[in-house]
Formats: sequence, structure tokens, C-alpha cells
Amino acid sequence: MRRSVVAVGWRRWTGTVVLAGAATIGGGSSARADLAPLVHVRAAHHAAHDAAVYTVAVPTAELVQLMRAQVFTDSGRFYPCRANPSCAAWGHDIALSQPEVSVDGPRVVFSVHLLGSYAINQFFTPTVAGDLIISGVPVVRNNKVVLSEAEASAGPSSDVTFRAFLEATHGRIESMLEQSSGFDLAGYLAYSASDPDAPPPRLPNVRCVDPQQIQVQSVATQPQISTINAVVNVAAACGARS
Repeated sequence: MRRSVVAVGWRRWTGTVVLAGAATIGGGSSARADLAPLVHVRAAHHAAHDAAVYTVAVPTAELVQLMRAQVFTDSGRFYPCRANPSCAAWGHDIALSQPEVSVDGPRVVFSVHLLGSYAINQFFTPTVAGDLIISGVPVVRNNKVVLSEAEASAGPSSDVTFRAFLEATHGRIESMLEQSSGFDLAGYLAYSASDPDAPPPRLPNVRCVDPQQIQVQSVATQPQISTINAVVNVAAACGARS
């Protein structure tokens, strides 16, 4: 599995969640292709009949750190329309900044600040500024991690224009999240098992495994330590690392 294929899969899921507001405005989102999750695999390995169960723990603080290092690289900002033909003509100056990820009970909460001008028509291009807040309950669907019960809202510092925009489009944003294909955690774990230079998550002591041999059993938040935990079952891995 090529690095670019897996990275793009992670990019698309992250872009759909964190940049859903910009995607709704511009019809798509763009992020750096080398984005990959910075997470840890906690030692929860139970071998039985050539199968093993692992708990993959994703700390939200490290996820934010990675996003800032890999995506928000222009003085802390990210311009989603500059490389996006669908909105480059009118959204060139839209900037996203201040990404945050947190856990609120069973929900994962993403927020990002948006600043720029939005061309409502050829005569009216107001400046829009506000905080887009997206939350949802992580679940497993078709062996991928997706957000259910998605909600999109404007943060308290958002201006009137931004609030009006969110009021008109929050249903579309939430629908996009509900219909997202999700993050292929099994595919990434299979990829990282074969490439010692790939960023985490990684299955310990596994050097090769096919994605079809990995089943994502469950995913849930752990609010006490602000992590997202996924339990995966790995059947008949090729071998252990030396």
C-alpha cells in the first residue's frame, strides 16, 4: 500500500470533519497530503488462536499538535480555497486557524476559526468571521471510523454574517458528516505495519497484515484523559517484528 493512498484517506476524513464549513462553501476541501495521525497504541494485546486484540488510543492534544504542524503552516493559518478550483476564484482569502479538538462525554468536538470574504453575489461580498464548531459521536461503520449524530454550530465570537451562514447551511454540513465514508483505520494499521518509518498508530510486534484481516470492533471517547479509543481485532498477522 503506497504512503500517498493512505495519507489521502486520512486527509479526506480529517478535511470533512474539521474543514466541513469551508467544504460546504467551496464544494470541497484541501489539506496537505502528508497528513497522518499521531496516536499511540496502548498495550492491550491478547493473543488467542492466531488472533489479537489491540486498543488504539488517540490523544486529542497530539492530534491538534499534528494538525497545526502539518496543515496550519502559513503563520498558523490554512487557506482551503487557494488550491481548490471550486472556490479559488472567490474564496482565495478565506483563512482557517486555531484548530482545536476535545472530548465532551461521548462526543468528539472539532473547532476552527474562519476569517475571509464570502461572495454571496456579484454585488455583495461581506467579510465573514467566526468559529465553526462540529461535534459527533465516533462509531464504526463498514469497518471505518465515522461521526454520527453530527452537529454544526457557530461559536460565541462569531459575527452576524457568519451566524446567518451557519443557520442556512448547518443541515448540509451535518449531512456531509453523516454521509462521509470515514477514516480507514484498518487500512492505515496495515500500512504502518509494513513501513517502520510510517507515523503511528502501529500494531506492536506486527510486521505485515492485510487490511481485510483487521476488524475495527468499537470506538469510543475516554473523557477523563481526552482520548479516542478504538478496539481492533487482528487475525493471522504475517509475523512479528524482530
